[in-house]
Amino acid sequence: MEAQQALAYLPELPGVYKFLNARGQVIYVGKARNLRRRVLSYFTRAEEPTCDHKTRLLVRHIAGIEWIITDTEWDALLLENNLIKHYNPRFNVLLKDGKTYPYLCITEEPYPRLLFVRQKVYTNARYYGPFPGGGMLRQLLALLRELYKLRDCDLRLTEEAVKAGRFRACVKYYIGNCAAPCIGKQSLAEYRAAVEEVQHLLEGRWDLVLSALEQQRQIAVQQWEFERAHELRKRLEQLRAYQQRSIVADAGLGDMEVISFAAGVRTTIAHHLRVQGGRVVASHTWRFLLSDWVERPTEVLERILAHLAQEQQVLALQVLLDGWPAAAPLPESDELSFLFPERPELEAIAALARKTAQNIAEEKDAFLADKVSKKSVILHELQKVLSLPRLPYRIECVDNSHFQGSHMVSAVVVFVGGKPRRSEYRRYVHTELDTGDDFAAMQAVIRRRYAKRLQEGLPLPDLLLVDGGKPQLAAALAALQELGTDFPVAALAKKKEEIFLPGHSEPVYIDTRSAVLQLLQQIRDEAHKAAVSLHRQRRDTAVLHTTLTQFPGIGPKLAERLLEAYGSLEALRAASLDELAKVIGKARAARLYHHLHDG
Repeated sequence: MEAQQALAYLPELPGVYKFLNARGQVIYVGKARNLRRRVLSYFTRAEEPTCDHKTRLLVRHIAGIEWIITDTEWDALLLENNLIKHYNPRFNVLLKDGKTYPYLCITEEPYPRLLFVRQKVYTNARYYGPFPGGGMLRQLLALLRELYKLRDCDLRLTEEAVKAGRFRACVKYYIGNCAAPCIGKQSLAEYRAAVEEVQHLLEGRWDLVLSALEQQRQIAVQQWEFERAHELRKRLEQLRAYQQRSIVADAGLGDMEVISFAAGVRTTIAHHLRVQGGRVVASHTWRFLLSDWVERPTEVLERILAHLAQEQQVLALQVLLDGWPAAAPLPESDELSFLFPERPELEAIAALARKTAQNIAEEKDAFLADKVSKKSVILHELQKVLSLPRLPYRIECVDNSHFQGSHMVSAVVVFVGGKPRRSEYRRYVHTELDTGDDFAAMQAVIRRRYAKRLQEGLPLPDLLLVDGGKPQLAAALAALQELGTDFPVAALAKKKEEIFLPGHSEPVYIDTRSAVLQLLQQIRDEAHKAAVSLHRQRRDTAVLHTTLTQFPGIGPKLAERLLEAYGSLEALRAASLDELAKVIGKARAARLYHHLHDG
């Protein structure tokens, strides 16, 4: 439904909404307790002077709105997370790192298996985790297999097949790693009891398991079953030893999701602890941009909760937040209760999560600081090699691209502090120039770019790098002279990697192993890639435009409309007849569809 029309029909009910662009692509997915109020808030906020750039850009691209009504906000939370993973929308930038964390899986079979997995591929299975690392999980898995000897083979065991003697024991039985239920050495009831005990342990109900084992041990002693009593005592000792290494919170806390946020210089870390029955049973860590955390913390938290809801299959109704900004609104929820570490027992468990979050944030800051330090050394060396008047903190590079003189384009890339700043990349199309005039294109793009920056008072580069040799350098200097401005310029030629400087008759050569030359090559190659990409896009568009105008009933204006809607011949062929009709009308759409698929 078109955006303006949809705004009038949005219900005041819980559900999930999808924003679509002019091509019908899903660009954002969100959930709301009140669909109408949440969606309208985007358009209201976009008009406010304090609105962030992302929201303004999102609203500008909204051409259609769709929604799905759910029974509860909980259903909306789960559906939203599924849709984000399915559509991978452009504006849903949070928590899409694609990382997979390990789980323990108990399969749904007559004789369930205990498995280490990273993907939830078993239907109706129980998954426990995620665990922060494979090493910790493998230790726990080794302990459980040693104590309970659950199978991990892929035999399709049933009680009838076992009684019929269809299987043979494998080597794991003979080395003591499996109780061999496949040949009846362990009954189905005994095996299921062992599985249930493992489930209790993974759900954090250690006290229940330990007390039951102690009771079984005492009964075995009273009945003079000393061998079984010894096995039970050994199991108790190993479980208690592992329990002492595990993290135990206040039993009075019950079930809780604990999330601590720690902001670094450029990133923010969110560390999660899952508490069941007062015990920490799983953890998870996310990293995202500091700007995302500062501008929209509520959305960050909503994404985390949606992820946890899907991964854990159940979400504790209490959510303890540590490091939450006081002025930020909490997610709207009738089901979840948000707490803060205001009581001693809550502060204790929050401090546990905070320690990890802060440690990861500090490590990330140290890593970034080390990178900045290395870049600083390279920039100082570059200043020295090229005899620049100041540190080349901001470097811009210009490159042109064309094919046999046609479709001339230029690109400007920007590196700040030795790193690309892609938000400042700019591309230019030259329709007014003579065919193949590379030097005129160089002068044109420099005049257009720096005349505007001088007029608007925007920062100029500490070094302008042009792709080419002496002629390109001369063209760039002439353009800057026309503008009445002056800043350092250098040209980097491809074949011999020669660097030409103003006032120097001979080029400068830098060791090919030098980090200074590698930085200049990276900047030059980035500009070349941007220019070639634009050129190919323009060339393909021109070819497609010509192809479209050859179809009966398709003139230049309709061809432009189709190009804007689909962008490529492949996308055009993939469009349905109804979709084409919305763009160019039913009659023309029918003829075009016939030519594309049958002609």
